[in-house]
Amino acid sequence: FPLHGRTTEQKLGEGEEKSGEKGRKLMLRQLLLLSTSGIKLYSKIFIGEETKQLSGLITAMLDFCEKKTGLPMSYVEMARIGVAIAKDTRRKLICCLIIDKQDGREFGRLIAQMMLEEFVKMYPNARHTDDFSGFNTKISEVIWGSIHPILDALIEKHRGVQLALLTSGDSIKHATHQIDKLGLLANLQALLRVATNIMASQNDLPLSMEIKGQKNRVIISRIERTTFIVACRNSIEERQTNLKVEATAKLLKTVLVIGSNIQDLWKIR
Repeated sequence: FPLHGRTTEQKLGEGEEKSGEKGRKLMLRQLLLLSTSGIKLYSKIFIGEETKQLSGLITAMLDFCEKKTGLPMSYVEMARIGVAIAKDTRRKLICCLIIDKQDGREFGRLIAQMMLEEFVKMYPNARHTDDFSGFNTKISEVIWGSIHPILDALIEKHRGVQLALLTSGDSIKHATHQIDKLGLLANLQALLRVATNIMASQNDLPLSMEIKGQKNRVIISRIERTTFIVACRNSIEERQTNLKVEATAKLLKTVLVIGSNIQDLWKIR
């Protein structure tokens, strides 16, 4: 099976930045929840300072977009940042998530929608006079929880993919189907040890590998401290499947890095 790696001197190669622009770690910039009338309910600043009159600007942009196109606005990309927006029309609530442009539209839209759903679940009858500070503890949970819909979407939207899972050490964070956990983890760890030894002999580290049979193949990728495993059919749109798996791996990496950085931020504070 093919192995792909990087030299030990290039652990932070092109396209695998440990931090964002000018050495800054990947991180959310701001999370804002407000009413459709523009009243701010909850705001959390992760980087920089709070933008003045942001609530009014967001509601004005939403109204303008819906009047001109008849469609809701869900993402706006600028030179360096992206703004993801989720709206609950029935409860008249809006979630606005400001991220770095490099984090990507899919990440922003998914997390904004999940943040809104969690906020509604926690505060079903939210009023601007309520105390929403308890939502601080939910931010990390929502980000880590996004692993589930990311993997499920890979299965649902691409018929070439049969199984997707993410493992960490001796645990499985999520699997799209029931599997033999103990057997899989034992065999995976043995396989990774062999791959590591082979690549070490070439002064390299394993990043991914592919095992191909007559009908099916398995793609294994290392992402941060986790292992992303995808089982695919050989005969179905192989190139498109590879592109989708690569895009999912990139999205998972963003989730893992930002989730870890937010946890570190809470510890510091």
